Amino acid sequence: MRFLTILAALLLSPAAAFAQYYSSGSNWDFAIGAIYQSGQSSAGSNGASLKMNDEVGLGLTLGYKLNRWFTIGGDLDYISPRYSAVLVSEDDPTDTININHRATQFNSRIKGTLNFMEGPFVPYAQLGIGWTFFDSNVADGPPVTGCYWHPWWGYICSGYYRTYGSTEFSYGAAVGARYEFSGGTFLNLSYDYWELDTGGSRANPNLESFRLQYGWKF
Repeated sequence: MRFLTILAALLLSPAAAFAQYYSSGSNWDFAIGAIYQSGQSSAGSNGASLKMNDEVGLGLTLGYKLNRWFTIGGDLDYISPRYSAVLVSEDDPTDTININHRATQFNSRIKGTLNFMEGPFVPYAQLGIGWTFFDSNVADGPPVTGCYWHPWWGYICSGYYRTYGSTEFSYGAAVGARYEFSGGTFLNLSYDYWELDTGGSRANPNLESFRLQYGWKF
C-alpha cells in the first residue's frame, strides 16, 4: 500500500501544471461496463490441475486527464468465474479431491494511459499495477460460531466458514480505443493482459480480458 501511495503521488504531482496549460473542459471521467475474461488451465505436481472458465464481470473505471496525451486512473473489477480443480494429497498421490465451484475475483489497479491522437476517436495504450484477490468459496475448516445480543431479536448465534483465498500482486498492459460523443459521454473498448506474481516457484498465471464500457466526463 505504501508503494502505491508513493507511485500515485509521483504520477499526480505534475497534474496541476499540466492542467493549467492543456486542460479544456472536464478532466475527470467515470465509466462502467462489462468485462469478458477468457478461461485458462494450469497443471501442478502429481496430477493436480485447475481450469477456470470464461466469464463476464463488472468493471468500474475512474480517470483524470493530466493533459491531452496522458491520463492516470484506476479500475475496480468484480468477476465470479466457475472453475474445476483436482487436489492431490501430498502423502498419497492416489488420494484426490475433485472440486467444481464458482470463485470470487476482485481486481484493483492503478493505470497510466498514453493517448495517441486528439479528437472524438482516440486510440491508446496503458500500463498498470495492482492486486487481484481470489476466493475459492471452499471452506478451509469447520464452521466458526459467534453469538451476540440483538436489540430486537435478543441473543443470536450464527456460524460462518473461513474459505481458501489469496491476494496476488499483478502488473500488465492494455490497448484500446475510445470514442467521445457530444455532451460529454464516451464509449471505450480495450484488450487487457495482466500477469499475476504469485512468488516462489509457482507459475505466474495471466488474465486476458476484453472491456467494453460507457462513461461520462465531469
